[in-house]
Amino acid sequence: MRGLEQVLKLKMTRMGKGRKKTPTKIKEMQGTLEKSRTIENEMVVDQVSQLPEVPDWLSEIGKKEFKKVTTQLFNLEMLYSVDLKLVEAYANEISLYLECEMKLRKENRIDEFQSSEGIVLRRQASPLVKMKNDALNNSLKLAAQFGLTPVARASIAAPVTTNNTQINNYFD
Repeated sequence: MRGLEQVLKLKMTRMGKGRKKTPTKIKEMQGTLEKSRTIENEMVVDQVSQLPEVPDWLSEIGKKEFKKVTTQLFNLEMLYSVDLKLVEAYANEISLYLECEMKLRKENRIDEFQSSEGIVLRRQASPLVKMKNDALNNSLKLAAQFGLTPVARASIAAPVTTNNTQINNYFD
């Protein structure tokens, strides 16, 4: 019997942690909140009371994306101060993706390496292709955290806001 206990213990240590925990607020919005599954002392963070300034270090594309996303999240009352750096990272990654794509359209996507006689030795994808793909993957991961992808949006119900709330937020 002791051997069985050791095998079970070994299997338990190899198994993953299971599903990721879903915040109570999201469970409420999805309509799946059950009292038995709530966390008693769940972390509560401060909601942003006014639109944040656009960071100077972002590119022009990144600044536009940051402003667009923060305005949308703010109007939905889903923008929190602890999330601002992640929104910056998202805006930076999406701008990097777009900047790489624009540069690739002007240059070749394939680099050719030739011998001194002009014979093509090898061809390989431009490093910008990998940078672009990595930036897109990173931006998609971050976007999903904020409900900015179609799949993420489908699983989260936005808080109810009135037309007056959105208009008032626009003029603040």
